[in-house]
Amino acid sequence: MSVLSDAIKAIDPTPDKTKELTLSLNLISELSESKVREFQNEVDSCYRTSGTPENRKAPITFIISTHSEYRAFVKDDVGKIQDEVGEAIKLFTAGGSEGIVNGMTQLVSTGLKTILGEGQATQREMRSYFLTVQSRALVRYDFLAWRRNIYATGITNKMESALAVFASKASIDVHQLDLNTFLLAYEDQLHRMGFEDSEVIEYIEAAEEAFNRLRNSDPIPPVFSSNNNAIRQPKSAGTLAYFEID
Repeated sequence: MSVLSDAIKAIDPTPDKTKELTLSLNLISELSESKVREFQNEVDSCYRTSGTPENRKAPITFIISTHSEYRAFVKDDVGKIQDEVGEAIKLFTAGGSEGIVNGMTQLVSTGLKTILGEGQATQREMRSYFLTVQSRALVRYDFLAWRRNIYATGITNKMESALAVFASKASIDVHQLDLNTFLLAYEDQLHRMGFEDSEVIEYIEAAEEAFNRLRNSDPIPPVFSSNNNAIRQPKSAGTLAYFEID
């Protein structure tokens, strides 16, 4: 169950407002769920065309894992929500270098802080895309988040905004991605994370070694389908190339 559902149950309206509030809350919940599905479809569609002239993002072979959630919060909870989502992202990206994981978490958390902060915009969105090295593998991460302000009498004392988050982790197809492109994106990410030049060189050398080792192995054909049987997912619950806030 989502945290938003728990927040909905916590509201105890007066009898004459029950029907009105129930309709409004159901709409908020359905809208948040719909946004999560929209984000998943967007990422799946991007996977299918990655590496083509129309979509120059890194191509993938398999989706390793995904994470999604949606919740409601009031202004005073913004800091707590940011920390909780940031911790979820840290757990989701666990397995790589601690410095890289912390760097990705910090960048995504900064983006979340921007869209969660005070403002008059009815809704805002954030998208971030990373290429990184996890042990001996090359990994792609996609993070998408959406925040919408809530304007409904009787609700805003419990909820002022709704938040939806979707994250996906996939293995990079090194046979379709050239080394120069990968290292350029990886170096850009490392600098954004604040690493010193000497650390950047170490990470780059390790990344190049991993890339060449994987490139010399037998290729795994990409298999696509999430909703239309075209990205096969196993059964299961750094380097910035793209970062955008609407």
